[in-house]
Amino acid sequence: MRLVKIGTANLSVKVGDFNRNVRYIKEVIAEAEKQGVNLLVLPELAISGYSLEDRVYWDEIVEMSWKHLVSIAEETTKSGICVFLGLPVRKGVHLYNASALIGGGKIWGLIPKQYIPSYHIFYETRYWSSWDRGVDEINGFPIGDLIFDLPYGRVSAEICEDIWVPTSPSIERVLSGAEIICNLSASPFNPLKNLTRRVLVLSSAVKLKTVYVYSNLLGYDGSRLVFDGGGIIATPEGKCVESPLLSYEPWTLSTMIVDLDEVTRNRKENSSWKLNSINRLKSEGVFVVSVDIKPNRLPSLKEWVDGLPRSFYVSENNLSMPSDSRISGNYFEQLFHALALGLRDYYEKVGVFEKFLVALSGGRDSALTLLLAVEAAKHIEGGKYIDRYAEKIESIYLPHKDYSSSETLTCAKSLAEELGVPFKVVSVHEEAELAFKKSAEIMGDEDKVKPITRQNLQARIRGAMMLNWANNVNGLLLVTSNLSESAVGYTTTGGDNEGGFSPIANVPKTVVSALLEYLHKTRGIKSLEKILSIPPTAELAPNQTDEEDLMPYRVLDDLIYLYAEMRLSLVDCWKVICYRFPEFDKEQLRKWTEKFARQLVGNQWKRDQHPVSLKVLEPDFDPKTGFRFPITQSIEEEIVKLRESSI
Repeated sequence: MRLVKIGTANLSVKVGDFNRNVRYIKEVIAEAEKQGVNLLVLPELAISGYSLEDRVYWDEIVEMSWKHLVSIAEETTKSGICVFLGLPVRKGVHLYNASALIGGGKIWGLIPKQYIPSYHIFYETRYWSSWDRGVDEINGFPIGDLIFDLPYGRVSAEICEDIWVPTSPSIERVLSGAEIICNLSASPFNPLKNLTRRVLVLSSAVKLKTVYVYSNLLGYDGSRLVFDGGGIIATPEGKCVESPLLSYEPWTLSTMIVDLDEVTRNRKENSSWKLNSINRLKSEGVFVVSVDIKPNRLPSLKEWVDGLPRSFYVSENNLSMPSDSRISGNYFEQLFHALALGLRDYYEKVGVFEKFLVALSGGRDSALTLLLAVEAAKHIEGGKYIDRYAEKIESIYLPHKDYSSSETLTCAKSLAEELGVPFKVVSVHEEAELAFKKSAEIMGDEDKVKPITRQNLQARIRGAMMLNWANNVNGLLLVTSNLSESAVGYTTTGGDNEGGFSPIANVPKTVVSALLEYLHKTRGIKSLEKILSIPPTAELAPNQTDEEDLMPYRVLDDLIYLYAEMRLSLVDCWKVICYRFPEFDKEQLRKWTEKFARQLVGNQWKRDQHPVSLKVLEPDFDPKTGFRFPITQSIEEEIVKLRESSI
């Protein structure tokens, strides 16, 4: 038997913070050594951070990354552990996203990313060159299609996107003799995406008759993305170990003892695999690097036996689930924790804030925002405030006496009290009346002030008051706008879109409501029942409701997805919702479709000004990394087709 202990680490990094990133890298390597790990896999661009964007063009980023790679390698001098970790490297004018193998105090070689994504939120072809084939040299070390011949077996690597394509680089490397494939990833969170990754990794291990090791980034790294961790180690027999998802720790480590003779046996016994591997053992495209290193103590037979299932015949769940296993397959738990994790990481990694600030309206969006702030605050500084989270949060209700209702005040106050969060009430009535008079003075008459202006000036006063509040307490002011409203411009520039961070800007209103209903049932938060019973309203005008201003949110959210994510024409969007919502008149649905289109197209300028937000769902309306929409354009021809179409 050829037993080897493999580790996969999820790591929380901060873009450009080399000292921080390297400290955690060294910590997890030390812990892996302590646990007797022989081969450890760390995530993509772990040294520098993934979301480098244009910072990668500065030579210092590449130079500092290499400098720290050398220092990390030197610390393995007296150790037998080998480690894959990611960093940017440069060859001439080309920048490569690479994985390096270190061990025994040395750098043994680098394997660059071959497939560079540029779709959805990815824009990697702007920065990175794709490795074609073959082997070259960088800084005196081999780089390219490498297999490392370690004392216990042959190992190779690929990076993130490489596993998602039909012709993965691992195919040739496995057919050329690699027995372990390590994937260094920076795979952003989507609810239940871990289930897809699990299928992908397991199928790769089974199909290629290899041990497949997957490592992923964790948390928010400096752009808009949240990474959920979830490392995986899988064998050709379908055995699998998984790391925790959405951990609040700076890193996690999961291990598994594998028998590489199992790989050999699978390949010997599988005629199809042997047929594919003929004449590949000396492939011209793959180069084998002999790694002269004395490994850590290899696992004993007893350690391997201890990890076997209780029965070889009665199926067990072979997945070593994390302690928070309810998260693994639960959409709402994953979504909630991803948002809270991203919020916590932004707060900590910016490093200038002392509190979360939430303006409660008594409605759903601000309620969810406060719940996320509470969850995030519990995990500040590694859980230091888990019982004192209220020290890190303040909330406020800013009523206008003519429009704000006693119901929403009760809802806001009840939620804050139930969560134990400081709460205060400060009226905006006088300021709004003064602003109205000044607006009338500018226009020459009160009758010339539009109703929409009178509504928005209230929101702008609130925005200014909250920004001043944030200044005074060094607070991170949280914007409570959701995706549905920001998509169609149902926000006030200088008002409710003012703040430092917008945690739910990528969450549609229907999902906000469903998540609150879930949290009400599972967390027993009683005040949510009343909040959910009130029709959504901005309370900027008498008897105002959001759905009367817009349309039913379930129709709006469908239109957003059909048009912005599926790229359907307006005519097809209308036809689809006619079938999905037969309770509404077709002509009413046609009017809503046209209204949606005009508001979506006419409000890109607002979306361009929205505060920093998290990307957790599709579609994503961030103008830089998501839905890249022209600021000025015409859709009149599409509107004509919509008006003339029939079903």
